[in-house]
Order: sequence, then structure tokens, then C-alpha cells
Amino acid sequence: MAVGKCFISYRRDDSAGHAGRLHDRLQREFGHDLLFMDVDAIPLGANFVKVISEEVAKCDALLAVIGQGWLDARDANGKRRLDNGDDFVRIEIGTALKRGIPVIPILLDGTRIPKADQLPDDLKELALRNGLDIRHASFSQDMERLIRGLKGPQSPQAVASIIPSLADPNAVSRKVKVWSFLSDDKNRAILGWLGGGIAALVGAFWVAFIYFAPPSKPALAPPSVEAKSGGVAIGGNVSGSTITTGTPDVAVPTRK
Repeated sequence: MAVGKCFISYRRDDSAGHAGRLHDRLQREFGHDLLFMDVDAIPLGANFVKVISEEVAKCDALLAVIGQGWLDARDANGKRRLDNGDDFVRIEIGTALKRGIPVIPILLDGTRIPKADQLPDDLKELALRNGLDIRHASFSQDMERLIRGLKGPQSPQAVASIIPSLADPNAVSRKVKVWSFLSDDKNRAILGWLGGGIAALVGAFWVAFIYFAPPSKPALAPPSVEAKSGGVAIGGNVSGSTITTGTPDVAVPTRK
């Protein structure tokens, strides 16, 4: 899923340190404006229940940070906080579930997702939500998984946005379309059938060419030319003949 704004829900006495670390990492990735965390962001004098409900309604996902003490956290009177209808964590998560906003349990260092019978009625659905285990020893890797999940699958526009501006966006779009076409099993089967048909057709043309092509003419033997007595044979179109040329022996007088 691709989200716009995230709401981080947590208990201070259970996971303040982890929640702060989570917030800082997400802020570097998405920016401050796409995160909401803590009652510190609520103006003084404002009705925090109303503000929380409004902020949750603006979000695309709520991250419920759950540590070892989250489920059984107690107030000053020893009562479990989740059993109090005014508990802000219960309000945050309950509002998101009621509005159909994705709620992602962030389970710290091996914490298990609470069971439905351990939760008040308006939070029972939390037990069915798929969560992410984040551990201190693998925090960076676990956060990368969370970020990939929040960003969701990349669209062709997202792919184009990470390519340098000099790249041709139309070429990127064409490549995405081609890849989508080739990813379809039916399209690959059609291409395989067409490829086999073309190969058979080319083979048939080659056989026909070899079978029906006229026989080639034998090459003519080159003329044999012989020169005697220092003579040179000079001539044009000569074939299949032996030409002997030279001058007769003539007695040449010499001076004594």
C-alpha cells in the first residue's frame, strides 16, 4: 500500500525510546509533514480526544507501537488503561479501525500481537492485523521492510521519477508496457507459437530454394599460354587453346 501520512501510536512508559527512533527514521524518509505522533503535537487547551480523532482521520495508516508492557499498562489507581474509554491509545487505534484505516502493529523485540479476548470490543480487530516485528539488533533492516511496505508497489510514474531527468519518460513508459505484456503467460504462449511458425516458414523457403534452384555452370578452364624464345603472348579472348609464339632463329652476323 502506498501511504501519504502516518500516525504513530504508542505508550510513553512502554515504548517511548523505540517510538522516537521509529519516528526519526520515518521522518528522514517521508518528511515531518507526513507524520503525526504524541500529544505534544496537540495545541494547549485543545480537546485532545477531538484532535486525535481528526488527525487519525487524515492519515493513510496508523502504526501501533506495541512493547512488552503495552497490553497490561496500569494507571495510578492500578486499573488497566485499555479498559478506560478515555485512554488515548485506545482512542487512536479504535478510531482508525472504525474508519477502515490500515492499522499496522509494530511489535518490539518479540512482543506478540494481543489476542482478541485480551482487548476491549472496539480494539478486538487489532488481533487480526498483520504486524511487523522490529528488534534492536536488526532495526535498520526491519525499518527498510516497513518503509517498503508503506511505499507500496512502484507505479510506472514512480519508476520514471527515480531515473535522471535526461531520460525519455516515453521510453520508460514503453519499457514498462513491454514488460507488462511479456509478464502475461498467454502473451508469452502466443509469441512462442508465432516464433515457431516463423521458423518453420523460413525453413520451408530454404528447402524450396535448394531444391528448385538451377544448377550452376561449370567454370571454364583458364587458357594455357606458353611463350618461347623470349617472346610474349599478347591477345584478347582466348579459351581452351595453347598459343606458342616467338621469332624464328635468324643468324646475325658479327664483327670480327
